[in-house]
Amino acid sequence: RFVLADLHAQVQVNKAFCEQSIEQYDRGELSTTNASIAKLTTTELQGKVADQCLQLFGGYGYMQEYPISRDFVDARIQRIYGGTSEIMKEIIARFVTPENFCFYFRQLKSGLQDMTRASLSNE
Repeated sequence: RFVLADLHAQVQVNKAFCEQSIEQYDRGELSTTNASIAKLTTTELQGKVADQCLQLFGGYGYMQEYPISRDFVDARIQRIYGGTSEIMKEIIARFVTPENFCFYFRQLKSGLQDMTRASLSNE
């Protein structure tokens, strides 16, 4: 159950980022970096989810009669279509500098602190 809960949480976070990216695209504001982040994280997460679900199905996961077997194969090819994960990482790496990373880390830390305060005030 905890594996599924963890995967569900990761999928929801990734879904929110993708929805934000779609909105940016519709406004003509989606950067190459954010498009690459969306592609990389989505396809890597799809592979992770397929792998974990395959584990949950045990031996049935390797039998072609079961949908999880096909899902596992499909997940692997997604990391190649439209640019490999390595290419996406190269594009992202061009943007990420130590200064940028520290800036975003401080923003994340601040957001987490705000969420914690809000959570505690609701109790």
